[in-house]
Amino acid sequence: MGEPTQHSPQPMKLRKGRPKRLHARFRFAAQLEVRQLSEADKPRLSAGVLRGKTENISTGGVCVRAKQPLELSHLVRCELRLPGVPARIPFLAQVRWSEKRSGASPYRVGLQFVV
Repeated sequence: MGEPTQHSPQPMKLRKGRPKRLHARFRFAAQLEVRQLSEADKPRLSAGVLRGKTENISTGGVCVRAKQPLELSHLVRCELRLPGVPARIPFLAQVRWSEKRSGASPYRVGLQFVV
């Protein structure tokens, strides 16, 4: 599967053999910055920033293509950069899954929105 190049108002179709999803996914390409939050006894943000590109989005979370993986279950602070919009949209998420693929951004990471 290649990098997303456009947005789509149509829900993505599931591949055969995949479990039914809770929320419909929509193709969505935007820049995303992710910072891993430190543990409760260390209140600062970690120094590293992971930059990636969204692949799809739903009401439950977002799938991101990145050059590095993120640790499962960790909380992250994200900033979404929408094309043509000067303001960034911040949100908190939990890393739900990560898988290695090929390409310039070989990792796909599933982030669940934390409300």
